[in-house]
Amino acid sequence: MHNKRLEALRASPGDERRPADLEIIASQYAIKFRKVTGTHVVFTHPAVPNCVAVPMKSKIRAAHVKAFVAMVDRMDEGTAPVRVRTLAPGTAVEVAAYPSAIAPIPEAEGGGFVASFADVPGCLGVGETPEAAEADGRLALFAAIDALKAADRAPPEPGAVVGVKAEA
Repeated sequence: MHNKRLEALRASPGDERRPADLEIIASQYAIKFRKVTGTHVVFTHPAVPNCVAVPMKSKIRAAHVKAFVAMVDRMDEGTAPVRVRTLAPGTAVEVAAYPSAIAPIPEAEGGGFVASFADVPGCLGVGETPEAAEADGRLALFAAIDALKAADRAPPEPGAVVGVKAEA
């Protein structure tokens, strides 16, 4: 499916974006989105194993846009889902148990740092310092896990993706 809005995201991921911009595209691709905890909007689709969490109130960075576009591309291509161990439904999840990777964001993309989680691809946190990125990432992770549970999908087990560095 050719989508002008999606192509604009792909061409300029660093442009100023709002959650509503992604929500419009999501609705065109039957991607579900949920506003969780007042901090993030989480996008999910049954055919894609990961979810994408973007901040509701702070700037959506290029890393968030790239994760969203990758989710749409994966769904559009019909790529087989990656298999990861998941937790039993109803299992309490401690977000601190999920390993993260912190990487600098190039100055050309606004600078700062991004925190990512290999176990929950598309779940990112961004901040001016590594600590701020980690804190934002944990909020996004909490929102993503909550959204997965609301969609009757088991969240990935912490540390389920072994030997794979979290994407920045």
